[in-house]
Formats: sequence, C-alpha cells, structure tokens
Amino acid sequence: MKVKMLVAGGALTLAVSAVCAPTAAAQTAGYTEGPCGDEFRVPWSVDAWTGAHKIVFSPFGTADIYCVSFHGQTSTYQVDTQGRKHLLNPSSGLVGALAPNLYFWDPASY
Repeated sequence: MKVKMLVAGGALTLAVSAVCAPTAAAQTAGYTEGPCGDEFRVPWSVDAWTGAHKIVFSPFGTADIYCVSFHGQTSTYQVDTQGRKHLLNPSSGLVGALAPNLYFWDPASY
C-alpha cells in the first residue's frame, strides 16, 4: 500500500513540474547570429577543395565572417576593415548546382 502511494505522489510531482517548466524556444525566437569564419577557406588554401568547408572569394579572406539564422533561413556577411557589412552570396544557377559551397563577397555594403 505504501509503494502505490509513493508512486502516485512522484507522478503528481513530475506532472506539476512539467507544466511549470519554462520553454527555451520563447527566449531565442528562432534567431541566432555569430562568428563562423572557421567554416570557410580561401580558394588557394590546401584543404579548400576537399568538400569539408565553404569557399569564400573575398578581398578580406576569412576574417570577420558572421552567420545569421532565422527560422531555417541562413545569411552570411563579412565586416570590412572600416566596420561595414558585406553580404557573402552563395553561388547560384549552374555554378550553384555544381558547387553549392562557393560564396562571393558583395562590394555593396548595408
């Protein structure tokens, strides 16, 4: 009889704490941003063409690259030496189909 009582009490405690637990999804709202230069290589790098990294064509190399993700959509930008942000556009069309890991520096800043 005591065993049944303990099990029922434990189940009640577990149910109450599950209802009162805060959710992590409400805090981030699906938005993340952070440095990701370690995912990129310049075209002349020894390990650039192994398929393990993204390749960036930029006058600033792999410095100050940031990835932004919002509900599954990802955007990448690079900060130049004057603090301006430039998009790193993924390859598109036939080139994108054959080599989806290529990214090109956009000279227009935003």
